[in-house]
Amino acid sequence: MNQLSTSIDPLPMAWIEKLFDRMVSLYGHRFLDMWRDVNLQGVKETWAQELGKLSRDEVARGANALMTQEWPPTLPQFIKLCKPSVDAVSAYYEAVNGVVAREHGNVGEWSHPAIFWASVKVGAFDLKHQTYSNIKGRWEAALSEEMAKGAWFDIPEPMIALPAPAPASKEVAEHYLAETQVIKNQDSKVDHKRWAKLIMERHKAGDKTLTHIQISFAKEALSNALH
Repeated sequence: MNQLSTSIDPLPMAWIEKLFDRMVSLYGHRFLDMWRDVNLQGVKETWAQELGKLSRDEVARGANALMTQEWPPTLPQFIKLCKPSVDAVSAYYEAVNGVVAREHGNVGEWSHPAIFWASVKVGAFDLKHQTYSNIKGRWEAALSEEMAKGAWFDIPEPMIALPAPAPASKEVAEHYLAETQVIKNQDSKVDHKRWAKLIMERHKAGDKTLTHIQISFAKEALSNALH
């Protein structure tokens, strides 16, 4: 019976050679003594096969993390360096501090890019305004999903919000208030019935050019002004 192949391409042997050379440089005889009585080529092939299951970014992360290790790692230990576990609670508080820092124009301190992208998925507002117990399910799901990706975009620079308009000074506010009052006073002095008064004055003077409609409208306007 034919079976689907589940084989994974091993990491290129050139990568393994460079990785082992790096560990020799860092640990010297301590690393060499680990493989003194074993088939070193077989060891390298095993490392290549197992590390081939990881992304290139993860392998690079493990190689960089060697500087934090005083003793050379075994293969399982090295894989843990490539894929460090992240405590959800600690990551949550890191995310809260991070989103606050970004609101002030700083990138924030992110121990892992997956934590940043999980914070984006959950949203800065919810991170800041909900307790961990309320947001626990959403946060852990977002963090787990991001960690599983294995490769992440770089954390972008924060977008600086435009400052709110500065409040007007007392002098400026008083100036605008004074202008408004002048306009209001001028408007109150305007005689909006003057046209009607002029028509009635002409009518009383015997002006025969006025029409009946003009006189009627003028009388009505003046009549309404009295009420």
